[in-house]
Amino acid sequence: MTISSTNKLIAAFIMLILGIVFASQAATIGQEVTTKTTIEDEAISLTTARTTDGLGDINVSVTFTIVEDPTNTWKSADCPITNVIYGNSSKDFIVTTDYTFDGATGVLTLVNSTNVRGPAGAVTGSNDTLISYDYCGDDYINLTWGRTGINLVPGFFAIALLLISVGLFYSIAKENGIIN
Repeated sequence: MTISSTNKLIAAFIMLILGIVFASQAATIGQEVTTKTTIEDEAISLTTARTTDGLGDINVSVTFTIVEDPTNTWKSADCPITNVIYGNSSKDFIVTTDYTFDGATGVLTLVNSTNVRGPAGAVTGSNDTLISYDYCGDDYINLTWGRTGINLVPGFFAIALLLISVGLFYSIAKENGIIN
């Protein structure tokens, strides 16, 4: 039993359409597991860290943990928090001068500096400070070669479907005498 040219043509178009849909879905999923997630402006209230001495000093024993702290062992060791920017509405604070941050645990500790407590104890900006950072989602592939391989999958998938479609169109053209 032979397959008619019409059936091959329909199959080729369906294959082409499915290829476009599946290749874009594979690319989207690939991007999700190979790209760190960015958190912008997570609020941290300094109210609990302020001392009651009337000077606006900071209690340096108070620590803050970000929302997306690395809870899994692999995240702490292989994918710590990166690209940390911390500050208030007036300025960005300086790491080690105004605060310390441990990317493996997601713990922020303030330093009793002028930037944090303000000149002469005045609070600069509001009690809210903002932190932005990049973290690894639970599905993040932490191996470089794994991310590279996953990013190649949609391209090879698209090429394979394109070649199958071209083969079907070639077969139809040959059967109908369009090409020799």
